[in-house]
Amino acid sequence: MRDALKGIKWSLILASLLFLFLGISLLIWPHTSNLILCYIVSGVLTAYGLFHILAYFGKDRDSWIGLAVGVICTAFGIYAFAQPTRISDIISIILGVAILVDGVMSLRRDFALRAAGFLQWWIPFVLDMLILALGAVVVFNPSLFAELLLQIIGVILLYESISDLWSIHRLAKLTRSAMIEGEVIDVQDTE
Repeated sequence: MRDALKGIKWSLILASLLFLFLGISLLIWPHTSNLILCYIVSGVLTAYGLFHILAYFGKDRDSWIGLAVGVICTAFGIYAFAQPTRISDIISIILGVAILVDGVMSLRRDFALRAAGFLQWWIPFVLDMLILALGAVVVFNPSLFAELLLQIIGVILLYESISDLWSIHRLAKLTRSAMIEGEVIDVQDTE
């Protein structure tokens, strides 16, 4: 159990550091970051599509759905290579959804801090609610700010990563102090 918790902790830390790097990149180089993200998405889509096309002409000739998916993904990937700025709205929506998902996870950690007795739990809670609102704006109106939007996303990702790292640190510290004091922490499994 302890090894599983350590694995989860380190995966959360790694994800937070990735968000930190992405946030800095979007804040400092919004146009370049946008183009790089567009090219990465188009490259992945093209490769995914070509894989399905080649699989159809290989052993799996019966799967015409795989061929259709391959052709659509390849066509969209090639279009994205030719017109990278046209898919930037789609990328903004995807980043907005990632911000919303991470914001919900942060709210869960905020409530865990409250349950653990941390008195200032409400500060990250209020900030996370603001982040959720900004994430919703990004999802529902991606072309509102163009490059400014990418910089706002960068700031949000910076906050989210720093907030996540801080929350993970506080929860680990509270857990260690509870173990040292010999308290038994009752964790109920909802499944």
